Amino acid sequence: MAQDNELQRLERFVSSLLTKFNALQEENRQLTERIERRDATIDGLEEDLAGMREERGDISSRVGSLIDKIEEWESASGVNIKEEESSYPSDKAADSAVQGSLFSDDSEDEDRSE
Repeated sequence: MAQDNELQRLERFVSSLLTKFNALQEENRQLTERIERRDATIDGLEEDLAGMREERGDISSRVGSLIDKIEEWESASGVNIKEEESSYPSDKAADSAVQGSLFSDDSEDEDRSE
């Protein structure tokens, strides 16, 4: 009779262990799926980021090209902001003096304001 009790206790223990093992296997499966989904999301985000970096580089190049063209145009056409200011009516000359050239540095802006 004592052996039956020990055997039943062992059966319950083994059954409990198998139940816990199965639960842990299911949890492992779920976590593995979750990691795979996150890895896929990370891969997609990295591709998006690479595309955006490439796009930013293209935009930067295009803007640089536009700036170069404008600067070429300014130098080729002999545009001089100070000469043009004198030919404007007085109210437009004041506006032009404030705005100035888009590509001038701060020292030129200070000269213009004096």
